[in-house]
Amino acid sequence: MITYSDIRLSLEMMDVMPGDTLLMHSALTSIGPVEGGADTVIDAFLDAVGPEGTIVMSTLTGWGEPFDAATSPSAVGYISEVFRRRKGVLRSLHPVHSVAAYGKMAQYIVSGHEDCESGCGEGTPYFKLKEIGAKAVLLGVDMDRNTIMHSLEEAIDALYLHTLDIPAPTYRPDDSVFTLKKFPPGHRDFLCITPELRSRGLMKEGKIGSAFVKIVDIKGLFDYAVPMLKEDPLFFICKNEHCNSCCWSRLMYTDDEIDYSLYTISHCSDPTCEVCVVLKEDNRNV
Repeated sequence: MITYSDIRLSLEMMDVMPGDTLLMHSALTSIGPVEGGADTVIDAFLDAVGPEGTIVMSTLTGWGEPFDAATSPSAVGYISEVFRRRKGVLRSLHPVHSVAAYGKMAQYIVSGHEDCESGCGEGTPYFKLKEIGAKAVLLGVDMDRNTIMHSLEEAIDALYLHTLDIPAPTYRPDDSVFTLKKFPPGHRDFLCITPELRSRGLMKEGKIGSAFVKIVDIKGLFDYAVPMLKEDPLFFICKNEHCNSCCWSRLMYTDDEIDYSLYTISHCSDPTCEVCVVLKEDNRNV
């Protein structure tokens, strides 16, 4: 049984300190049995950063139903859902890429998300986290669950990002449709950057219970990855010829015509499928 004290000790060993701002991505079951469950994990992190620190969690949602900040559940882990429902926790307004935050910088981090051009770009909570020197915590999950990676793609204005119309969120009651800009569906090989972060000292690693933990310097990640992606914008696009999503992304950097029949082979009928969403740009049905 993993206790509050066990978690605090692990965080101390990974140099989580009072005053830190942390963006957490997590999987509770990866830790093993925790005395007190998700609340114990949250309490341990809040106490580790103290009253001068801030805890932020992605509370991403799907796009099939209108987003409501008060009721739309987080789709990225039980800990994030328990956290967003806590008294005093603030949530940003974006119909897909919202965050929840508690602590000294919470109001600053969540404010104005609804006015940003896109979900993960300039002015969003994710860029603010870079500016204030925050860290990304991957608790029992890997780099492919780190929402900051999409901010890197926005920073280089990757050509494979999408524009997509979805039902309008409830905070825009006069609209029936909301246009997502620079939307990042589909597959990416974000894990490939891990060795680079490790070798450059931009990531600390440890364990909490059975869960492997990575803590990434967000500004350091930007400083390394953005220039690299400007040189090679397809760095995160996998080379698997059977990955329709990544094959499509590569085509965005060529003059080749897209064969949309590739996206109908599986006869997918999921309107929120992150691969088949490319068809909607061309007004085609899966």
